[in-house]
Amino acid sequence: MQADGTMRHLRKMEGYTIVAVTSVDGEFQGCDFGRVIKLLNGMSYKCSSYSYTYAYSPDAIVFAKANAYQGKSLATIKLLIEGEIFDMEPVFLK
Repeated sequence: MQADGTMRHLRKMEGYTIVAVTSVDGEFQGCDFGRVIKLLNGMSYKCSSYSYTYAYSPDAIVFAKANAYQGKSLATIKLLIEGEIFDMEPVFLK
């Protein structure tokens, strides 16, 4: 990623905190709405954006940002994979 691309991505990450540095578990074929991405650390996230890219077990950085809405605390999640930032939703186990 070139310096101008890095700055563009970093501007979108203001207020976010790195919560995990791991790798995708197996093939990564980008995001499609609703696709679940499993990470080697046991976390799973559902894509809420679309972008195609392919890599096998690429590094992944998980970012979170706390938000308050109507008195409730919520988190916004993003994954950085292969130099691209993806909007995500947490997947909760039943």
